[in-house]
Amino acid sequence: RSLDLSVIVVVYNQTESLKLILRSLLAQDFSGSYEIIVTDDGSSSELFLACWEEFNKSPIPIKYAWQQDRHFRAAAARNNGINISKGKILLFLDGDLVPALDTLQKHVEAHTSPKMIVAGNRKWRGELSSIKHLLPRGPIEKVLEFLESGFEVDEKSKQREKNERAARKKFLVSPHPWRACFSGNVSVWWSPEVRFDENFVGWGPEDWEFNHRLCTKHGYTPLYRDDITSYHLETPDAVGNVFRTGSHEEIVMYMKNTFYFFDKCPELPLDEVFFGFPRFVLDATSNKWQVVPRPAPNSYDINELVEKARRWLSEYGNK
Repeated sequence: RSLDLSVIVVVYNQTESLKLILRSLLAQDFSGSYEIIVTDDGSSSELFLACWEEFNKSPIPIKYAWQQDRHFRAAAARNNGINISKGKILLFLDGDLVPALDTLQKHVEAHTSPKMIVAGNRKWRGELSSIKHLLPRGPIEKVLEFLESGFEVDEKSKQREKNERAARKKFLVSPHPWRACFSGNVSVWWSPEVRFDENFVGWGPEDWEFNHRLCTKHGYTPLYRDDITSYHLETPDAVGNVFRTGSHEEIVMYMKNTFYFFDKCPELPLDEVFFGFPRFVLDATSNKWQVVPRPAPNSYDINELVEKARRWLSEYGNK
């Protein structure tokens, strides 16, 4: 492989955040050789044209891969990026994560052995639409300074970031340390087994299956570094997070994905795989699933919830 690093950015109609990501990637304080691969999960032509107009003369190679819009297919999109990559190390970024200027250098330095999964941190900064008008004009350095400390982050985002960081550190010392790694800001050495399972269609949990498989079947070691920073500028419509959209169709795809993951890894505890299911309630009138606030831990039986969902999917899941 001819380059030190390939940065693979998965996007779907996230033009504004992608521009910030590319500007940051082109200004990185990185001593090695690298390329940028934008892998598109079916965006309109507007996204490609916007990037072409602004970045077609980049001194760093930028590649662009596109696939048809057939629901959320992040696994297939990431594989498209892997297929055309030339880097010894692959860094995966989501299309709503703007990396700090030392992100590439820290990721590469963290790989002290070939079989590692290195996960960086996400600093939650709310929805991009709510802060876009506040972003400073001029160099990307000014934008990143603003995202770090230039405005008052909403309390919900602060709590999310705090909880996520604590959970990841807890996962690392648990029986399932692979849970500490998400796909949004994570790197791994290229190897033939570094592929995502394209049977996942719809949101989640293709990244956990990827991490679990590499760690349990191929001997990889997960590492979480909270000093490897990316700024999370949420674009809910683009991501398809079922807990944000509440769409029945997307909930059904998420359920199918979760059962598919569990059936591949049946040794995992139910509550760790199906942790989101207590937030789904079936409306008896419409026979459609809805998202509700998380109930109290002792108010439900996870086994009953899982079996109810499995029975519903077997009867209605393919209609």
